[in-house]
Amino acid sequence: MGVPVNALPALAAVALLVLATSPVHAEDAAREPLPQPLRIESALAHIDRAHPALLRAQAKRERSERELESVEALGDLSIEARLEARWIEPNELAPLPGSNDSRAQLFARKLVSDFGRTRSTVAASRRESEATRADEELTQARHRLDVMQHFLDVTLADLAFTRDTEAMASAYVSLNRARDRNELGQVSDIDLFDLEARYQTARGARLRALQEQRRTRAELAEVLNRPQQPPAQVLGPALPLALPQLPALDELMSRITEQSPEIAIRRAQVEVERHRTQAARALNRPRLSAEVQFGAWEREFGGDRNPAAASLILEIPIYQGRQRNAAVGLATAERHLAEAELAQAMSETRGALRTLFFEIEALLIQRDEALARLDFRELYIDRARALYDMEERADLGDSMVQQSAAAHFEAETEYALALAFERLALLVGDSSLSAFPPDP
Repeated sequence: MGVPVNALPALAAVALLVLATSPVHAEDAAREPLPQPLRIESALAHIDRAHPALLRAQAKRERSERELESVEALGDLSIEARLEARWIEPNELAPLPGSNDSRAQLFARKLVSDFGRTRSTVAASRRESEATRADEELTQARHRLDVMQHFLDVTLADLAFTRDTEAMASAYVSLNRARDRNELGQVSDIDLFDLEARYQTARGARLRALQEQRRTRAELAEVLNRPQQPPAQVLGPALPLALPQLPALDELMSRITEQSPEIAIRRAQVEVERHRTQAARALNRPRLSAEVQFGAWEREFGGDRNPAAASLILEIPIYQGRQRNAAVGLATAERHLAEAELAQAMSETRGALRTLFFEIEALLIQRDEALARLDFRELYIDRARALYDMEERADLGDSMVQQSAAAHFEAETEYALALAFERLALLVGDSSLSAFPPDP
């Protein structure tokens, strides 16, 4: 029908043992094992750079760097050899009668100037490379926040499991006593069934809390890129947390324009598209190149067969159809899109900042409530123990449950504050606003 109260610690130990003895993949085993018990500082220090989210950002940055190298190479010196085995039927006026007209030529060519086109293309690619590097850093910061979120979810799940285990134990004790008193006619069947229903409700809540423990540990293992190594023991940070001072809203608003990483990336993208528009406008500009040629021929005659030649070549586009107008139109549209996305990002960032600021203000008030509730519950359970010792109270179960609930509420409030400050630090671009600032 139920679980004896003295078996609950053993069940909790078995649950943690199941979490700790999950099968391990070879790639997980090759990594450095997580410390036990796992603290938040250790979890943040063991972020795996091979996590798919971080690898994706790294790949985007590497691709932009290779594209920059490719664009910068457009003006490099190029050397080309041309070897031609050629048979001809000489005409009657040819001074040499042979048919072998084979030749070997060597060309060296260097772009001197295309009057701004390559310069704008390189500037666009260089700015895009800087933007992808900043985006990679932002992705790493967001992943760090994700690890923090999942770690604190695990600690809350543990506290909830403790609370619900005590609630089930208290309900079981009350039900067991009611059964004995029902047999003596001191408790009605209706009251007995009511206690039975409460016990089953508490039992279901405890099962869901146990499932939440397993789920949050699995998600923490995923975000640490150790999917087969969910941590068995997690030790939450000491409460209350040392939180930073909340600046004024107007001050934060003025700082995000210049400091926000998201805004900086959007602004860089506008500059990229501006350079690309300038490059498109330069499509019909001339190209000035220097060329050196060396050659050897089987049949040595003709004015164009010199052993060496040097040239300055000016190529002037005369007619390109609608190619330039189409390229300029496309680049301009992309620039307008980047400008609109920048304006939208600034609006969304300001909205997110207001929401975060008001959330933190409310959580700071809730923090006072949580501390007052915890103080009350500690005094209440002290009184309950005194009454229990004087045999004026049947048991301490309800008082212990309420104290565990107060401890869970305090931790929930503190962790929500820490995560809100972390999001604020990420939004504003100021690590001093973080409750767990990164190690420099």
